[in-house]
Amino acid sequence: MIPFLAAAAAVFFVLVFIEAAYRFLACRPDLLKKCPQGIINSVGHLYVQGGERRVMQFLPNCGRHDTDLGYTLKPGTFTYSGREFSNRYEINSLGVRDDEESLEAPEIVVAGDSFAVGWGVDREDMFSQILERETGLDVLNTAIPSYGTVREMMILRKIPRERMKFLIIQYCHDDYDENLRFRKNGNRLKVMGEESFSRLTAYHSRPNPYFFGKYLWLKAQKRVDEWGARLRKRTSAPPPEADEADLFLHALRHGGVDLSGVRIITFEMNGRHQSNTFTTLLREKLRTGSWPEEIRSMDVLDMTEHLEDRHFYILDDHLKREGHAIVARVVLETMRSKK
Repeated sequence: MIPFLAAAAAVFFVLVFIEAAYRFLACRPDLLKKCPQGIINSVGHLYVQGGERRVMQFLPNCGRHDTDLGYTLKPGTFTYSGREFSNRYEINSLGVRDDEESLEAPEIVVAGDSFAVGWGVDREDMFSQILERETGLDVLNTAIPSYGTVREMMILRKIPRERMKFLIIQYCHDDYDENLRFRKNGNRLKVMGEESFSRLTAYHSRPNPYFFGKYLWLKAQKRVDEWGARLRKRTSAPPPEADEADLFLHALRHGGVDLSGVRIITFEMNGRHQSNTFTTLLREKLRTGSWPEEIRSMDVLDMTEHLEDRHFYILDDHLKREGHAIVARVVLETMRSKK
């Protein structure tokens, strides 16, 4: 009996130590970045899944429902903060993070999700603002968190495009589901209704305090989910319905925006765990088949050649100021490479 109690006590104290260590590191990202990659990944996952990173677009002071697009950012000003940053957001009447003057007749348009919106950096540090300063051209950033390629095209319909020379598209693997729904539904996208938006706003605005054992519970849930995913993969994993490059190109061609005469530059951005899977696949697609000139001549950039883990926040996983500067430099070099 005594050996059993001793073993149980040892396990208990080990679990207490692990929980305390996770919590300590989640509150000290400056120390977390010195840890092995496996610990960084675990703590980052717990920070996000534990609700400690709020979802910007579903906070009452940050997002609003939009009949055509599901949601946009809320016009006016607000402050959005995480454990590693706090920034002021100025949102124009379209619901994007840019000034009102940029809506008039932009020459460069940036489309994308939270990476392009400048999540975690001040406005002057966003790569879109650096492009505007360096080129002297009028730049409009239409990026909104969690938008896929389809809604990025839909919001372009709402702006004057007669002076648009460049369209810069930041792609994320999360775009896949939206782009797939669009194609399966006959080139129509069913967007979030006001009731659904209100439910999500209420859910993401609720208090989500820390309690001791929370991280161990989340870790156990993750292990169960991973085990279930492996089991499903071994038994009856269906093949992908379509590859993401095909869906991306389909969204561009059928998104209701005339891009003839516009030079398109696109790059893949998925956070610290970078990938060039989409980049490689898209380049291959463009080398084959028959495409309109604006699609065929698209510049596809591989940011894994330029960005490192240190250019992303440890917990939040979005680009830091230095990362935006690198993206701006690479895009500028591409813009200047040919007329």
